[in-house]
Amino acid sequence: MSGTDGVARTFDRWAADGRDDKLARGHRHSVHTILDSMDWSEPFSFLDVGCGNGWVVRRMASYDTCTRAVGIDKSSGMIGRAWSMASRPAEDYYVSALEDWSSDPFDVVFSMESLYYSTSVPNAMSHVHSLLRPGGTFVCGTDYYKENTETAVWGEMMGLPLQLHSEREWTSMFKQAGFETSVRHVTNPNGKARWQRETGTLFLVGMRPDISS
Repeated sequence: MSGTDGVARTFDRWAADGRDDKLARGHRHSVHTILDSMDWSEPFSFLDVGCGNGWVVRRMASYDTCTRAVGIDKSSGMIGRAWSMASRPAEDYYVSALEDWSSDPFDVVFSMESLYYSTSVPNAMSHVHSLLRPGGTFVCGTDYYKENTETAVWGEMMGLPLQLHSEREWTSMFKQAGFETSVRHVTNPNGKARWQRETGTLFLVGMRPDISS
């Protein structure tokens, strides 16, 4: 995918007008909740797909056990914002679409509100699977899913072709990509929108099986 497509242009504009901070604040509760439920006591490498201004990468790089924290985003404006706030040697940022990214495998791949911008979500998940070491974990969060009817207008509002799937479809795609999968909803009792308080963010956590163990 080209870095100059509609998604990249939209997020370049949001980075320029400061909306990146608003996006981070809006996702902070659900993301912190899911990440804080995981064990980070062992050394780990971390990739954030669609990292925006790098707020999750910076958080993970703050762990003493983090060996490498990488953020990729199609928006050069967002990556510029991320580099402007980078403060730790473990951090690294690149302008790249998921489909174009290749690297040594990671222990954890994270994605918040990014996979539904892909032309094919199943293909995106398969690529994530290839970026994980055996036994590695993929954490994928989305507020845009069929059961969350209040967010169903987002695609029309943004003028972008977002891929809308149900929770069952998301789970099926995870499993078809080869992940051992669990599902969790994270709600925010203090959220401004009703869906934040009642329906919440859909998180899928998938492990790439370690066939050697």
